[in-house]
Amino acid sequence: MAGRSRKRPRPQSPTPAPTRPPPAPTVAASANNGPRTIPGFVWDAEKQRYFPAASRSATSSQQRDELRETRRIQQVEQTQQQPAQVKDTPALPLILRQRSLNQRPMCSSDRLRFMHLNGSTSRVINTNGQSSVSALAIASDSQQAAVGHRDGSLWRAELGDSTHPTAVALLGGPGELVSVRRIADRFISAHLGNEHSGGGLVAIAGRSRLRYADSSVFTASGPPLCGPLNTAVGLTGRVSVAAISDARMIEVFSAQTKTDILSTTFALDSPHVFIGGGRDGRVRIFDTRAASAQHDRKRGLFSAALALQSSVHGVGAHGWRLAAASMDSAVRMWDVRMPDERRSGLFTADDCFGDLQRPLEMLSATRLGFAVYQDLVAAAGSDNQIRIWSMSSGDKLQTIVLPPSAATCAAIDLTLSPAGLPTLIYGQSSSVTCLQASTQ
Repeated sequence: MAGRSRKRPRPQSPTPAPTRPPPAPTVAASANNGPRTIPGFVWDAEKQRYFPAASRSATSSQQRDELRETRRIQQVEQTQQQPAQVKDTPALPLILRQRSLNQRPMCSSDRLRFMHLNGSTSRVINTNGQSSVSALAIASDSQQAAVGHRDGSLWRAELGDSTHPTAVALLGGPGELVSVRRIADRFISAHLGNEHSGGGLVAIAGRSRLRYADSSVFTASGPPLCGPLNTAVGLTGRVSVAAISDARMIEVFSAQTKTDILSTTFALDSPHVFIGGGRDGRVRIFDTRAASAQHDRKRGLFSAALALQSSVHGVGAHGWRLAAASMDSAVRMWDVRMPDERRSGLFTADDCFGDLQRPLEMLSATRLGFAVYQDLVAAAGSDNQIRIWSMSSGDKLQTIVLPPSAATCAAIDLTLSPAGLPTLIYGQSSSVTCLQASTQ
């Protein structure tokens, strides 16, 4: 048997524990002395501990600030690199952005001139005795007048100084004649059309005749200033401007509306700005320099609160004042200047400074005579009276009583001679009467 060794087994030494890096200092800062400055570490007051200066927790706020600043710089650079976007809008007409200071106030001489008109001798113009008069227009020289009838016939009356003015029949148009204007050397007439023929716009110069065919032409008017021979045409659900040449008529502008345009007129200070009166009683302003898409179907180009209670059959403008007549025998006049540049709207209902005419016994849905010449407004009432106002002051200048036995006055026109004496023509039934003031 083998002998046992007397040596005692050596005790096995324990396995040494793995060495770890020393932990980061976690010594809290003294409330009295504040955090200590340790190189390479940053004190976090919220977590009450130190963090390495390069750690994410310590630099997150700085990174957010740097990112925010970088984005701001990029946005500024992109804005500077983009070309400036200039909105292509026409300049506002003078009637909307200027206050006229040279408007002549009404004086006593205005009433004196129209007193002679009321006492002057009336002269009857013999034209078509079978059809009622529907439209009248005096030429700029006050020597001629265009007389339109419901049967579509058009006559040229020589006023002159004779006791019995003569009339010559011109080429008639299709359907009822509802509007006539003397533009340059042409007579422009608008016809509604009937069951036999369609309506249209007819331009007559001498024996030549041009036609702008459309089934529903309600009115036509030309600019008072010298320039292109344009005509604003009121149509069904839209308005257009036609350029008239010796050979043809070309449509140069068109804008859609929510209603029929029954009356048009150009602004006195611009051949591009014109006003249209609608069947819905609203008055719209258009500018041919602006695109058709910029015109609102309800308000036109400029926001407006110009409206009457019924269809507007006549409009007229003088500088910054606008007059309109409706089918309910009401005439209103507005000051369409912008009183305050800070106002969001160009017009308000308070801008109306005069209900010029509203007879007690009015004929509903009746188109009566209405005319505007410079700062004068003439309108016929259902009581067989013609009233004349001054647009500069809003005062009534004269009231002319018509024969009670005749029919209501359906057409009227007014002009002033170079000496300032008024000439007035009006139509009752199939007869036309001319009143010329004289100081003799």
